[in-house]
Amino acid sequence: MRLHRTALALALTCSVAGATSLDFGVSYAPAGGTLGQDGLLRVGVTDLPFAGFSLMAGAGSRSLDASLGRSLVLPGLGVARVRADGAFLYGGGLRGGLTLGGTAGPVALTLSGSVWNAGAARFDPLARWAEVAPDLRDSGGSFGVTARYRLNREVVLNVNGTVSAQSSVLAQAEWRQDLLSYRAGVRAGQDVLGVTGGVTYADPDSGLNAALDALVGPDTLGLTGHVGLDGVLGDGSSVRVYAAYEPWRTTSEVLRIGAQAGLPVGPGTLNVEAYGGSRGSLTGLGYGVKVGFSLPLDPPADGGDAPTGSGTPDGAPGDAAPTDAPPAP
Repeated sequence: MRLHRTALALALTCSVAGATSLDFGVSYAPAGGTLGQDGLLRVGVTDLPFAGFSLMAGAGSRSLDASLGRSLVLPGLGVARVRADGAFLYGGGLRGGLTLGGTAGPVALTLSGSVWNAGAARFDPLARWAEVAPDLRDSGGSFGVTARYRLNREVVLNVNGTVSAQSSVLAQAEWRQDLLSYRAGVRAGQDVLGVTGGVTYADPDSGLNAALDALVGPDTLGLTGHVGLDGVLGDGSSVRVYAAYEPWRTTSEVLRIGAQAGLPVGPGTLNVEAYGGSRGSLTGLGYGVKVGFSLPLDPPADGGDAPTGSGTPDGAPGDAAPTDAPPAP
């Protein structure tokens, strides 16, 4: 009995698999103002163990932000996850979000919600060009549900619904075969109706990952895609480029483009990123850039070089998930 209780206690622990790192970032998106108005300076920490949770927190020239997450292994049931996010804008403004998720056998379910009274671009000037379209309203709320059911090793059914200023539902079936994945489905909602199709190629040996998705309907058109390649700039490096053209969206930039590169430098990783897009007219194109450095704080497990990798730990556009979701703080 004592052994059983010990095993159960070990299972009900926080899963903090990521390496703790100290992150520095400078972002700039010119909008006719000064660096203080158009730019962002931020220092933060990622994946820091804190009271059984994984903590991400940062202080910047515009705001303070924090995120707490935890994963629990429930013996005989599955895995449960929870994450809470919050941000405070110095000039007045709050954003908050909560995500609950879990898996049990072939079923996975995620519930997420967020509220805010200051637009995403006020916290981060690059947020408007995120890969997953953010809600750019000055205030509002959003609620999302994502469900997945795995029929077998090759076929997965996905349903993703969002309730917000432009509510919609995306239902897709995905067929996986070797290095390729094929998707087909339908999206329906406010100002959008059409069939979807897509394909993904992922080769772990070469480090190449590419995807292309399309949405076509009577009055609807959308194209999204990305290409990523590891090691192209040397060992431990990575490059990723994405583009999205979704003129049916009413609360986001309809054209969003991003390029991200990570290169090992000394004990850490140098990240260089560029973004751009438009709300609808090519004459209204905007752009922004970011330079960051991530320094791992965990000692190397084997006494060798510390692990490195690219990314945008402070919630810049590269962090977006591949499916629609309520905007994170």
